[in-house]
Amino acid sequence: MKRRTFITALSVVASVSIILALLVLGFFFSQDIFLPMLITVIFTLLLIMVFYSLDVIKNETNKQIENQLELAYKEVLSHGDIGIIVYDENYEINFMSDFFLKRNMNHLGEKVLNWLPELQDMLKNEANNQIVIINDEKFSVRKINNAYVLTFKNITKEYDLARKMDEDAPVLGLLSYDNYDEVDMSEDELAYVNTSIKVPVIDYFKSFDVLYKTLKNSKMLLFTNEHTFEKIRADRFSILGKVRKLAKEGDVDVTLSMAFAQGSEDYNELDQIAEELLELAQTRGGDQVAVRRAGNDATFFGGTTEAREKQSKTKVRVAANSIKDLIEKSSNIIIAGHKEMDADCVASAICMSNIAMSLNKNCYIISKSGGMETMIAEAMNRYSSILENKHHFLSESEAMDLLNDNSLVIMVDHHSAAQSNGSNLLKLAKRIIILDHHRRKADLDVIAMMMYIEAAASSATELIYEFVPYFSKNIEITSEEANIMYLGIMIDTDHFRVRTGSRTFDVVKQLRRLGADPTVCDTLAQEPYENVIEKSRIINSGRLYRKGVILSCIKEGNFSRSIASQACDMMVSAKDIEAAFVVCQSDKNETIITARSRGNVNVQIILEKMHGGGHMRAAGLQVTDSSVEKLEGELIAVLDEYFKGEEDESHTAV
Repeated sequence: MKRRTFITALSVVASVSIILALLVLGFFFSQDIFLPMLITVIFTLLLIMVFYSLDVIKNETNKQIENQLELAYKEVLSHGDIGIIVYDENYEINFMSDFFLKRNMNHLGEKVLNWLPELQDMLKNEANNQIVIINDEKFSVRKINNAYVLTFKNITKEYDLARKMDEDAPVLGLLSYDNYDEVDMSEDELAYVNTSIKVPVIDYFKSFDVLYKTLKNSKMLLFTNEHTFEKIRADRFSILGKVRKLAKEGDVDVTLSMAFAQGSEDYNELDQIAEELLELAQTRGGDQVAVRRAGNDATFFGGTTEAREKQSKTKVRVAANSIKDLIEKSSNIIIAGHKEMDADCVASAICMSNIAMSLNKNCYIISKSGGMETMIAEAMNRYSSILENKHHFLSESEAMDLLNDNSLVIMVDHHSAAQSNGSNLLKLAKRIIILDHHRRKADLDVIAMMMYIEAAASSATELIYEFVPYFSKNIEITSEEANIMYLGIMIDTDHFRVRTGSRTFDVVKQLRRLGADPTVCDTLAQEPYENVIEKSRIINSGRLYRKGVILSCIKEGNFSRSIASQACDMMVSAKDIEAAFVVCQSDKNETIITARSRGNVNVQIILEKMHGGGHMRAAGLQVTDSSVEKLEGELIAVLDEYFKGEEDESHTAV
């Protein structure tokens, strides 16, 4: 106001001075121009004063608006519980709003990262939003683009409520006592299971306040929330190891399988997930826990017990009848094995081809694509005249020419399209059967009409040969074919030393009757001296990763998968060695991991973490976009996590 009065007075004085000056000029010079000049000057001065007045009014109005906005701004910041920090290019704080001062947070002159080091990524523009916790309060921090300004919003109530809701989210579980309904137990054994095994299981879940309900003698329903389930997970499901120990002490063949579903408010969805997981856990051999959050992949814990052979053959008969029905309704049969077919893969394909042909169906085996191990390739070449006169061997592209909507594709010795020598064929096939003995992977990439996956079988050859008695009586298997089938079982069981049961030897006995000669098979299994040298290189490169575990990483040279596998077998056969891992470049431009175990270390679970597969004693992984060094680092990280809970008998892996 004072400023406007001063300028107004100054304008009047200036105007009077100019008029007097004009009068003097008019008096001494021409008076004819005086009046026009006077009018012009007065008009100009009036315009100046009008514009000035308008500017003053505008400035006062703007100032009034700014004052009102400032008050409103402070009110909004206060009401929204928002604070502002301004810092310079050196990350030094030079302004903090009242939001912080009210909370006794005065860090003016300090470095932002000295106070809140967790904001480093945000300040480097690598993150747009971040939550920090200060004095038990939670703040959502945002960085203003192209400015040295941070905003802090108090989200304590929302954060705590969301966390509470997450912790209270439902988790539904199913528990099954493996083999309880399938093994004939005496009254004393049943009493032992019911008192010495079931009671500790119930006490275990009671200790976590888990709601449980017995569905039948061998099955329980479990219900809890996320908060409690995380405690059970942190305990690494120690009840698995306890039950295993108690069963061993009581000499009863009972273990636990459990499945937990989470991540959904829909109880029907959780129930469906849990049912599928329990079936999956049991298919993989039992004695393990399967966990899946809705929309995510399954995670497995435990699985240190070999899948047990079931005494009843009812399941085999039912499966054989189903396969027979599907074959009879098909126009032709195409058999696909895995890449780098080994002896068991070839043998099971030949056995399945004989079964299909006994039903008068045209059958084709994909063997000219995807590769084949040297040993079985030489055996096939030795018997080529007999095998090629009886079976149709072709490439994947040739098989695709024969594929139609009514073709039946049978996958043997594998259940993953990515590992198949007919992966492109599987994308087009509408009718698929899976026959495999490897522990089932959670993330199947094949939609099959039927899956028969028996982890208890020693080999795919054993599994498929058991179907023979339930098909036509005119199945003819030559002595040469019997040798290949015998060889397949012999290699997969490491000369009948592992993964064998009474049914394995039943099949072997029948193959011997068909003319299989162990001496000939031993000859077929022999290898060139060059292979012995290559295996020695791999073995000599081995180092002790930890007690009982050998890790061999070869950064130079290329090795066949069969050589790497055999070297791994030799290492794990050494005294006090429980598991062996080989990482190397293959002769197929891949980086591979081959793993073997005596059974106490589950190499399947380990390599599944790296998207590999197999079963608990033998597993593998092949990648095309990695190096030995990189894969070695990833493997060590997984091994570190796997053995993290070694003190727990369950040897689980997160």
